[in-house]
Amino acid sequence: MTLKAIFEPESIAVIGASSSPDKWGHVILKNLLSSGYKGEVFPVNPKDQTILDRKCYNSVLNIPVHVDLAVIAVPRSYALNVTEECGKKGVKGIIMVTAGFSELGGEGREIEKELVEIIERYHMRLVGPNTLGVVNAHTGMNASIISRLPEAGGISFITQSGTLGLALADWTMEMGLGLHLVISTGNKANIDDVDLLEYLAQDPNTDVIAMYVEGISRGRDFIKAAQRISKPILALKTGRTQSGAKAVFSHTGSLAGSDEVYSAAFKQAGIIRVDNIEDLFDSALALSVQPAPNGNRVGIISNGGGASIIASDACERLGLTISELLPATQQKIKKLIPEFASAHNPIDTAGLAKFETYNGIVRHMLLDPNIDALVVIYVHTIMGDPAQPAQAVVDIRRGDCSKPIIACWMGGTGTEQGVKILKNGGLPNYPVPDRAVEALASLVQHHGFLEKVKI
Repeated sequence: MTLKAIFEPESIAVIGASSSPDKWGHVILKNLLSSGYKGEVFPVNPKDQTILDRKCYNSVLNIPVHVDLAVIAVPRSYALNVTEECGKKGVKGIIMVTAGFSELGGEGREIEKELVEIIERYHMRLVGPNTLGVVNAHTGMNASIISRLPEAGGISFITQSGTLGLALADWTMEMGLGLHLVISTGNKANIDDVDLLEYLAQDPNTDVIAMYVEGISRGRDFIKAAQRISKPILALKTGRTQSGAKAVFSHTGSLAGSDEVYSAAFKQAGIIRVDNIEDLFDSALALSVQPAPNGNRVGIISNGGGASIIASDACERLGLTISELLPATQQKIKKLIPEFASAHNPIDTAGLAKFETYNGIVRHMLLDPNIDALVVIYVHTIMGDPAQPAQAVVDIRRGDCSKPIIACWMGGTGTEQGVKILKNGGLPNYPVPDRAVEALASLVQHHGFLEKVKI
């Protein structure tokens, strides 16, 4: 059964909706009503007549029209009964916020089995339980406790940790990163990673899949599903140590498994494994807006020698090659930089960061057949204008160039105008060279997977 009823519903019932601002049922209902969602929203609670100026129903069965999705935020003792009512009503999808199931073990695990039996009996699908909700930024659906809707973009984020996922969603908003779906999977009792990969593979608004994973239950199916997907898949897998694995089990009841096995499986499936949260979203940003390069030969341009050295070291550490430019390319670049500056890759403009300098050098390097991708660095000084080199690069991007460009505008305060130009021009920007190169390495890795692993 399609998961469209959950991620693109036309109508939603919030079961356990509350007039108390400190209740999750209140927060989720308020978010749905204020986020721009165009479908119908129905509060359900037998104790209230109205909530947030909406007519409140005492049961989902009494809502007079069809309901696609029910978000359930009731105490566990009511969860099975209201799920049964959803089945009788013909609801297609459930987001179960309620906790207290398999993550507790023992009795909780048995109750979760009963929950799944109800879901399967009525041919419904379930996200959760123990989830903090689902967000669709393109449709304005905020069926979660995220405080605000992310900017719409091409990254879909699957997280097994609800609170971490929500914190990260907030963080991406600060970064100006565009998201599509944010899915807090919870206990994955019915819908798991395999189901989500298969759905997102067909989803036209998803360009990149980013995952926070604690454990995977259907390992072989997961590998096969990932291998069939040509879209980039990034995974941050936790529980790498004994302490972490123990924490994973107590968090969601998942078995972390051998870290070496996960690394091998991800490589076999063409999944880019990252080590931390920063790498996850740095790489996701680059993969969502830039094409994959045809190889690992990198060109670097900077107005500061130190920054280009840092980038060069990072390239070598990550298996990227700083290739030599053709003599003809070097001759053209020499005309754009001071006589004492170097026209060898990496290019150091010896402080020059004018429009003509960056525009010309970047254009010549992109045309050089020895270069597959560029890292363009600007180091801000009090005399510099970060907008000029930014506009120079963006203007080139408007041509027919298919080689990826990763930007690094260093200096923080004072670079804002340049960073804004880069963002509006579709160029991923990072505050330090290491992060820019890490993101570029993910592009190269994805290209390698497409050639060797993916169909």
